[in-house]
Amino acid sequence: MKDKIKLKFSGVKHKWIYFHIDTQTFQNVIDAISAKVHKKEVKSKDAIKLVKCFKKQEKVFLKFIKTVGRKNFNCLCHIIDENNNKIDISLKPETLLSANLLGNTPKAMKLYKSEKSKGEWKKPDDGFVDPVSYPPVEEELTELGYAMYKDWTEEVAASGMSSQDYYRKLCGTLKYYKRD
Repeated sequence: MKDKIKLKFSGVKHKWIYFHIDTQTFQNVIDAISAKVHKKEVKSKDAIKLVKCFKKQEKVFLKFIKTVGRKNFNCLCHIIDENNNKIDISLKPETLLSANLLGNTPKAMKLYKSEKSKGEWKKPDDGFVDPVSYPPVEEELTELGYAMYKDWTEEVAASGMSSQDYYRKLCGTLKYYKRD
């Protein structure tokens, strides 16, 4: 078995492997991370960030360290987060042999990077003229909200009706409440 493992990693500089998140190995990794959080060896914030990263990438990546034992032969791997916090996990040799090799380190492949949306965006120059002048759409809407608003406005304009009449046509009558 050791020979098969050596053969798998021959000529490989970075011994990083990965498994899809639908595998039992992913659940074992989550259990190992949870155990370290409960023992207060890993901050929960770092653990949550790491698990979100795994789910975003749809794979869990581990670093193979060494084989251990003779009678109870296992493979020692590390779960390593963005800040180089290491969590030990033991895998069966068959599981390790079935793993896929990662081409480089997760940091080099930017697998830890998450796209942070700061909520700032510019209205695209798409020729759409907003009938409402204040407040500007950039301040009030997200990019998705803008796209939906633009589609709705263009749909109403194409119908030739006012927005209230168009809404009545789609959803039935509008209820107006008047103060006396």
